[in-house]
This record gives sequence, C-alpha cells and structure tokens, in this order.
Amino acid sequence: MTRKISTFIFIGLIFTVIVWMLDKASVVTVDWRSYHEILSVPELMLLVLMFVLVIDVCNRICRKIFNLQVREAYKASYLENEIKENAAIDVLAGKISEKIVIDRKDFDKSLLLVLRAMTAITAGDMNEARFHIKNLKKVIGNDPIIDVLKMKIYKGEKNYDKMEELSARIMKNSDIQIVGMKAAVEAQMEKKEFKEALATANRAFELRQDLYWIIESAFELRAKAQDWEGALQVLDAGRKKKIIPADKYKRLKAIILFERAKEFQKAGDEVNFFKFCSQAVEADDTLVPAAVALAEYYKNTDNQVRKAADILLRVWKKNPTDEVAYAYLDLYHHNDVNAKIQNMESLAMSNSLRPSLNNRILAELCAEAGKWKKAKGELEIFLINNPCTKRVCSLIAEYEEVFNKNKKEAKSWKDKYKNCADDSGWVCEECGEKTAEWHSVCPKCKAFGAEKWHLYVEQDKQESDMSNGGYEDEDEE
Repeated sequence: MTRKISTFIFIGLIFTVIVWMLDKASVVTVDWRSYHEILSVPELMLLVLMFVLVIDVCNRICRKIFNLQVREAYKASYLENEIKENAAIDVLAGKISEKIVIDRKDFDKSLLLVLRAMTAITAGDMNEARFHIKNLKKVIGNDPIIDVLKMKIYKGEKNYDKMEELSARIMKNSDIQIVGMKAAVEAQMEKKEFKEALATANRAFELRQDLYWIIESAFELRAKAQDWEGALQVLDAGRKKKIIPADKYKRLKAIILFERAKEFQKAGDEVNFFKFCSQAVEADDTLVPAAVALAEYYKNTDNQVRKAADILLRVWKKNPTDEVAYAYLDLYHHNDVNAKIQNMESLAMSNSLRPSLNNRILAELCAEAGKWKKAKGELEIFLINNPCTKRVCSLIAEYEEVFNKNKKEAKSWKDKYKNCADDSGWVCEECGEKTAEWHSVCPKCKAFGAEKWHLYVEQDKQESDMSNGGYEDEDEE
C-alpha cells in the first residue's frame, strides 16, 4: 500500500469515528432502481474506505504482474544470446530498485529502456542502443548498469581495448565485480593476452566456483599455460558443482593425466610415466594416444605383449583408428605380412563403428602381400562409402601398374592423387585445423581437448567430391 493511500484511509477512519460520536442517529438512504438501503453515516464512510482499499489492492496486483512480465521479457531477450551471464541479469533486472531511489513510474520506464537497449545490442544496432542508454541515464543517473550496457556495446563492436578498460572500473564495484571479471577475461583472450587473462580468471575462481564461464575460462587458461595440477583442481571443482558433465570430465581429466605422463617420460621418470598414463587410460579408455603409449610401454618393458594387446583391443572397440590398428599389428609377427592380414581380419570383426577403416588397412596389407584380387575387393567396398583418399588412390594406381600392366591408367590415377582427400587425421572441432598427430592444445586456435580423429578429412568441396574416376571391376587372369 502506498503512503498516500495509507494516509487517506487513516484520516478517513478518524473522521468516521468523529462523525459517529457527534451524530449517532444520522442515516443515509440509498434508493436506486429496485435497490433500497438505509445506512448510518459511519457505515457509508466505512464502505467508501473499503472501496478505496480494494481499488488500491487491485492496482498493485496489476502493476506487479506487469513488472514481472517486463522482467521475464528482458531475461528471455538477454539469455537468447548470453545464456551464461546470470550475474549480469541480476544486476540489470534485480538490483535497480535496491540501488536507485526512484518512483514506480520511473522504475517501469527504466526497465523498458534496459530491455530496448539490450534488444538493440542483440540486433547489432549500437546507435539505437546508445540512444536508449542516454535516456536511461537521465532517469537513474550514473548507475553501474550504464557501464554494464556500455560493455555489451563494446563487445558487439569488438572494441576490446575499451572493453578491458571499462571492465577494470566495473570490477571495483563489489555488486557486479564478477561481471567485470568476465568481460576482462573475454577482452584479454581476444587480445591474446593470456597471462593477464589467466590472472583475472584465477581471481574469479577464488570468488566463485559455481559459474560455468569461470570454470571453463580458468580451466582452459591453466591448461594452455601447462599448469596441469591447477587445471585438474578447476576440473574437480566444476564436477563437484555439477557444472561439467561426467563424460566431458573424464575426457579432460584423461588428457591432463596423459600430459603429465609425457612430462615424466621426457624427464626419464618411467615410474611416474606409467602411473599417470595408466590413470589416463583408466579415466577414458577411448583416448588413443594414451592407450598407444601405454601399450608401447608394456611391450618395451619385459615384452608384456598380452597386456599391450588388451589395452589396444579395448580402445579399438570404442574408438578404432589406424594408429591403434598399426600398433596392434606390430605386436605380433612384425615381419610377416600374411599373419598381419589374419590379425587385421580378426580386428575387423570387432570394429563396427568404422568399417571403411577395415577395408583400407586390409587393402594396404593385401597389396603388400601381392594379393591384388583381395586388395581390389577391399578398395571397391571402401569407394562405395567414401570419396577416394590419397592412400586408396595410390593403391589403385599400383594395382593398375603392377597387376593390370596398364601404365596409362596408372598414370591417370597418379594425376588424381593431389585432389584426393586425406586418409585420416586429427581435426580440431573448434577451428577445423587438421594435423597428422594428436595435440592436447590445438596449434591454431589453442582450444584444449578439441581434437577428434576422422577416417578421412574432407578438403574443399570440389576436391573431396571427386568420384572414383570410372574404376570398375575387372576379371583377373
């Protein structure tokens, strides 16, 4: 109830009591159409006061509903593009009435101006956003919300220098300090100032460990700085707060443990290398480089071939790659290609995820053994499901030259080699960078743990869409 209404009802009650005491016999007759009622003067005054009270309550309910709708509309617009910035929402939608002393009319106006400014920023119209911010400033003055909105404009304009400068001022305000830290980390990372970004992220991590962006930024920056223990600390905190999903947690933890294992291996500490590499495979048995490294350790240490084979078979069933296949085939009969063919056929039975990989490797082994009929069959099956890759193209050219004695056709296939897709490789899911070897940190975009193995890497569309060049079945003589 507003102060004016409360005062009016209070005075009305006093006046009603005074009238009742002075003239108890006074009556008022209400005669309207068929309705006829006789009331005392105090009773009539009480009814009027009750009517005013009901009108005031209804008015307040309507205004409350309207304000809730405005806030929800603002939050929906804001979260559509910035779902991870809950702290900023608290500032923009929740702290206006706490920090600014304004009347209800101006409060509603300020919320609408914030909504319009955010909508303009989302639409990329920074001039309109500045116009609404200017009008908002006339209503609420130099409130921190103005700086937060300006920060969004600088971010949209990619003006990271001003964004970092303004974030320093926002961080001085304890209510929205975390918002300033987020903006500072974003600006510093865009400017490649990773050392400064790490320092800011560490400060944010000390304050809050329940926000996704803090866990993500602190982990990524510590990993880039090769602070593996610090990165694991952030990772464990994120998992404890249920911010990081279980599968992602296991994957990232395995990568960190493997990186630590490589450091010990480089230092000649085989004991700790085995310890951390084993933990990495235990955390995620689909991490190919860790499994291959552990298998190699078993093979080179007292020739524990069976343990090495178990490790490779386990990862092969879940994440089959050519690296795993080659490592497994080298465990037995290193110089016997026919034995390798038999082992590869056994491996193929447990690889239903990438059957084309079975065809390509078997074609390579059969060509090496001179079994061209079988090699040709594997190549044909591969080409049914995939574009022609560089290795497959070379095998077909070799088949034409060695088996069919058709040098012209062999040359034709050799000429197509440069336009064929790569056979396999590691591809960063963030930027698409392709590398022959696995990296925990992408060499191009510096993303951590984003590289995934592909059977073949498509080049430009016009290159990767190349057909098999009219390669048809031929009867062998």
